[in-house]
Amino acid sequence: MDAFYVLRPTQALLAWLKARALPGGMNLERPHLWSQLEAPRDHDYEGQGEDAETFLKLAVLASFLDRLERASQAPTVENDAVTRRVLTELLGPPPLTVATFDRWWHLEPAAGMSSVESTLAHTPVRTLRKVRGPEVLSPLVQSHRSSSKVTALEGGPRPVGERWVAALREREEDAPRLQCAVAWVLERLVEKTPHRLCALWTQPFSLDAPVEEVLRVPGWTLRSGIHDLREGIKLTLEDFTWGDETWTFRYKIYSGERRAASSGTVHLLLEKTPNGWEVPSGSWKP
Repeated sequence: MDAFYVLRPTQALLAWLKARALPGGMNLERPHLWSQLEAPRDHDYEGQGEDAETFLKLAVLASFLDRLERASQAPTVENDAVTRRVLTELLGPPPLTVATFDRWWHLEPAAGMSSVESTLAHTPVRTLRKVRGPEVLSPLVQSHRSSSKVTALEGGPRPVGERWVAALREREEDAPRLQCAVAWVLERLVEKTPHRLCALWTQPFSLDAPVEEVLRVPGWTLRSGIHDLREGIKLTLEDFTWGDETWTFRYKIYSGERRAASSGTVHLLLEKTPNGWEVPSGSWKP
C-alpha cells in the first residue's frame, strides 16, 4: 500500500524564488504529492517512519538532480537554460544530503485520500442538501465568461451552487436506475435457479438505506450483500463509470453449496426516457 506525503516549499525557498523573479513553469513554489510503498507491518521497528521519510527526501533530491541533468543536455533551449541555472544555484554541488532538502522543503504525511466523487456517492442526499454553494458566478469567472474565449460554450459556466444541486439531483436517480437494472437482470436469471433470494452489492454508490427498503422485484427477496449465501444469487455492480450509463454486473448462482454452481457477467446500457429508466440492450458472458 502506498503512503502519501505532501512536499511543500519552506519560507526560505519562497523568499529565494521571489528575489529572482523567475518565469512561470518551474512550479517550485507549489506543493507536490509524493508516495512510496509502506513496509510490511510485520517488520515494524522503532524509527521506521523517520527512516521512510529520510529515504523519500533522498528520492526527491535525486529527482531534482535528474531534472537538472536533463536540462543540461539541451543548453541552447531557453527553458532548459533557465532550469539549469536555477537548479544549479538552488541545489549546490553534489553529493546532496538531507540537510539540502530540509533547507528548501517540508515533508508532510498525508493522513488520508478522499475524492469528490466518492463523497457524493456515499453521503446521504439528505446530508448533502445541508451544504449550499454560491448562487452567482465569481467575479473571475464572470470576467472570463464575457471574453471571447467562452463564446463557444453553450450558455457558459454555471454557478457552483447550481452545479451542486444538479449533482444531488443526479444522485436521486441512483435508486431508480438500479431498480431498472436489477429487475432486468433477475428477470433473465429466473430460469437458472429455483431460489428467489438475491444478495446485492452496490459498491459504486450508497442507496442511503438497506437494499430491501429501496428496491422491489416481484417474486424476489432482495438483501444487502450476504457473505454466507448458500442458495440464490449474488449480484454485484462491478464496473461503473461516473457519467456513463453502461453498467457491468457480476453474478454468482448458489444451489445449496458455498461454491457457486455458475457465474458470469452482464453488461447493460441504461437510458432515461419520459417514462423512467429502461434497458435498451444487454449482453451476457458466458
